[in-house]
Amino acid sequence: MLRSLRPACRRVTTPSPSAARLGATVLLALLLLALPGAARAQDDAAEGTPPLFVDRVDVNVVNLEVFVTDGEGRRITGLEKSDFEVSVDGEPAEVSNFFAVAQPNRVDKELTRTSDGVVPADGQVLTPPSELPPEQQLNLLVYVDHFNVHPQNRQRALEELEGFLEDRMFQGDRVMLMGYDGQLEVNQPFTRDWNQVRRALRDLGKIKAMGPQQAAERRIALQLIRSANQENDPTLALDAIRSFVQEERVELRRSAEALAKTVRAMAGLPGRKAVLHVSDGLPQRPGEEMYQFMVEQFSDDVQASFDFQDPTDFTDASIRAISQDEGQLFTRIIREANSNQVTFYTVDARGGAGSMGLGADLDSVEVTGSGRATMEAMRKLNTQEPLVSMAVGTGGSSILNTYELSDAFYRTGVDFDSFYSLGVQTAAQGDGKYHDIQVRVNRPGLKVRHRSGFVDKAPEVRVADRTLSSLIFGMQTNPLGVEVDFGEPERKGRGSYELPVLVRIPFRDVTLLPNGDVQQGQLRIYLAVKDDKGGVSDMHQFPFPVEVPQDQMAATEGKEIGFGRVLRLAPGTPEVVVGVWDELSGVESFVHKEVLVETERQRRRRARNSR
Repeated sequence: MLRSLRPACRRVTTPSPSAARLGATVLLALLLLALPGAARAQDDAAEGTPPLFVDRVDVNVVNLEVFVTDGEGRRITGLEKSDFEVSVDGEPAEVSNFFAVAQPNRVDKELTRTSDGVVPADGQVLTPPSELPPEQQLNLLVYVDHFNVHPQNRQRALEELEGFLEDRMFQGDRVMLMGYDGQLEVNQPFTRDWNQVRRALRDLGKIKAMGPQQAAERRIALQLIRSANQENDPTLALDAIRSFVQEERVELRRSAEALAKTVRAMAGLPGRKAVLHVSDGLPQRPGEEMYQFMVEQFSDDVQASFDFQDPTDFTDASIRAISQDEGQLFTRIIREANSNQVTFYTVDARGGAGSMGLGADLDSVEVTGSGRATMEAMRKLNTQEPLVSMAVGTGGSSILNTYELSDAFYRTGVDFDSFYSLGVQTAAQGDGKYHDIQVRVNRPGLKVRHRSGFVDKAPEVRVADRTLSSLIFGMQTNPLGVEVDFGEPERKGRGSYELPVLVRIPFRDVTLLPNGDVQQGQLRIYLAVKDDKGGVSDMHQFPFPVEVPQDQMAATEGKEIGFGRVLRLAPGTPEVVVGVWDELSGVESFVHKEVLVETERQRRRRARNSR
């Protein structure tokens, strides 16, 4: 809220061209444009008039989903606000908002069409339950990791997911489907249309799963280690392991970055947010079982007699694996999810086998007995650790070591329909730091599950998050009446064009406050671009002060504020997102618009082909 107005000690101006940069594919150069009849915001305040300064006292409320069970895992309902105690970084925190959710299962009621718009599961669109406010309605993103799954495991999971998602949509949830096969792809944007989700689910099963290729690479490495043993050459075995580990580490980091990007994109979604992650697990310590295999292959005499340049080369396998630990990748994902209030529910699609094809790999090198059991157990634990940590760290749960996915999905659905929502009030300093959070229930014998912390984001960062979400998930809202216009693209080299962009905001929708002889406002403009392949540039923001002399206010009637930039783009049909935040009123607009970027020759050729 606004507390007071006073002059600032320095002036905020539009950034210089060198500061305006959008990733590797989009360059922004300063270009202020004005349409005929449009008024332009002033960059420089009148001499002697300091720019407007607004001293804010913001209250940050972190929404926390809390799940309470008894000692036998039964869900506990009927608790009240006074039953909970919350601390942030060890200090007591106030619970300002409290909401207890215990939705009935709508599927069990066998609903037919009713006056509130609910239709049977084979209908077109399902509306959310009327008893849930918008901020408590669920956005469920199903994330299928094609890169880290075997096709038969994925198919089994998708078949069970079909029934589960039908139930969830009948319950009123919005569902989205995404896949990762080396790059992210949105297979179905958020919807309540079950028919669209069902089609997208079946399309997911047609995408190439990379599990068999990974298994083949693992077999090659195992065979090289076995051959090195036959030749009494440990260095050959170490070279094989290092090559395998390096490749697995590179792919793991790509997978983790894709997951982190997905979570970041969900930041601006309204309502509750959950990711259902389907894979065959992710290796926290790449190649751990390979070191174990090498230790077991070579005799103690060979290990003792071989002169290694690095005396740790033949160290104990468990110690060696620690040096390969990539746990920080998943810590980052957990913090990203908690900062954006996203909960993970992870699924190990391998079911009870849990070996990710390692059994067949060991068959190829004739590994049996205790050595085989040790390696399979090591691989299983290694690849399940990240699934457990992501779920536990965000307050979700994991589905592991079971072929009965339908029952496990049902238990997951109970989380979505029975929980306590606590609005925890914190000092909103926008420090960007991670803060630990703890919740206790003042009743003996009860267990509490919730996310482990949150990031205190600055207000401008939160708006940037919402701008990105609007681009990724196709959401637009425009209370400020923002319009986006494009000029003619100009070729600036092979595969590079400059495209003028003008953002127009009606004066009537912008909040201005008196400051001496002028009326001043504070806008912040956000820009990003999504290319034809779904790649998204960095989000960049520009403070944009607005100033109008008091005696010219009448002239702003029917006029607009203009803010321009030049984008450097590759040819194609990119989509440009513009976010505008009025810092005085707190009102936000998010608008995205597709543009055709091509030469005049390409345009004529396309016109001829269309005739």
